[in-house]
Amino acid sequence: MSAESTSSIKVVQKEPRCEKIGVVEGAGGNDRTARADAFDQAAERGATHIMLEPAQPDLEDGMTMIVTAMLYRCPPPNEVFPPVGYP
Repeated sequence: MSAESTSSIKVVQKEPRCEKIGVVEGAGGNDRTARADAFDQAAERGATHIMLEPAQPDLEDGMTMIVTAMLYRCPPPNEVFPPVGYP
């Protein structure tokens, strides 16, 4: 994934009022690469926002770091959300 696609994803600390599109687990040899993997997966799924949990060691091997992230797709700022008919 390109740096441009992942840099357009906004990191949030609390759940935005947007469509939740799923959870990903980024994995890597350290916190940075695990986060990068989570961002790559978020970009592939079309996320606009990501809420990251702190990195944790993989319990199976103890060597790999895992970052769990919730993904959201939010409309552009000039669109009204939630749209009519949204639950």
